[in-house]
Amino acid sequence: QPTLCNLAGIVDEVLTFYQHTYPRVAFSLRPDDSLPLLKLDRDQLKQVMHNLLDNALHALDGAKGAINVSLFYDPVLKIARLECADNGHGVSPEDKLRMFEPYYSKRKKGTGLGLAIVASIIADHNGFVRVRDNQPRGTVIIIELPG
Repeated sequence: QPTLCNLAGIVDEVLTFYQHTYPRVAFSLRPDDSLPLLKLDRDQLKQVMHNLLDNALHALDGAKGAINVSLFYDPVLKIARLECADNGHGVSPEDKLRMFEPYYSKRKKGTGLGLAIVASIIADHNGFVRVRDNQPRGTVIIIELPG
């Protein structure tokens, strides 16, 4: 049920929950003040953030680390971009090809549904999701949404 939403507000709300729950991890949000309200399903976008942060936390393996969420807006292309970066163990090239598939997981207790749900929700919003390496270490999940 899409309505006009403040993406930075949704991200901040979810990050605040994780900051209190995981004090060993440095969470940050870099918003883009030019980002307009977007037509989003608020609850689904919160689910996307929970799934992204759960995966990033898993990549840190309980160690101290950092998870940074950055928001960008391209007014010419009218595209909003969210980047969730961690400095965890990273993702192998083979896993990058399959990590958004349902039931694909490298975790012993993973269901393989978290990132598949992310991909499905973003597709329902006419957006795209992809992955790249974070430099010098870790992973970045990139989400692009129409703005």
